[in-house]
Amino acid sequence: MVDTEVLSRTDPRALDVVTPLGGVQFAVRLGGWAVPARPELTWGLPSGARLCRWRSESARLDVLSGRTASGPSGVTRDAVLFRVLAREDVGEFVVEAELAGAPASAGVWESAFSAETADAVVSVGGPGAELLRRYSRAGQHVPPYWSRLLGGDAVERTGGRLAWRLPRVARGDYADLWVAVAWSEPDRHPGTWPAVDLDPARVQRELTQ
Repeated sequence: MVDTEVLSRTDPRALDVVTPLGGVQFAVRLGGWAVPARPELTWGLPSGARLCRWRSESARLDVLSGRTASGPSGVTRDAVLFRVLAREDVGEFVVEAELAGAPASAGVWESAFSAETADAVVSVGGPGAELLRRYSRAGQHVPPYWSRLLGGDAVERTGGRLAWRLPRVARGDYADLWVAVAWSEPDRHPGTWPAVDLDPARVQRELTQ
């Protein structure tokens, strides 16, 4: 994602995004490896973003996260970009995002949800299976064989929780997944839904420049 030699190390802390309705917590599993909550290494970027890294014998996980400027007016958005680099075959790539204690959902997509109170609305979302298949066929972000392996049930949504259960990543390949967390005042228009539909390449450039 970025040359870490030019970055400053910072203290590792668990990956989350703090919103007006509470924290969005993330959990990752790569094959049989449940990735620890606290990263092994963390760097700060000039944009204010941070890069976290975890390593095992079979894979490396890099996560770039930070506040983006390229969102709808009046909406605050954090992006979390996951990249798996497989040293050996990784049997499954699973990412979970949960807004604990989220109020009743104000709207749903296949791969997103929103929660609203009198004070704020928060939306959390990422790519659906069909979008990932399109990227796979184009040779972008995910392996080309994912186009035939991704099923329609690749994304699970239960209340304030999303889970992406993605196919294997073969040795020497990489795979990306991205999650956006956006919030605003309840009566803001067009609202937070458009903000969770982000362009991962554009956001990565924004956070790493």
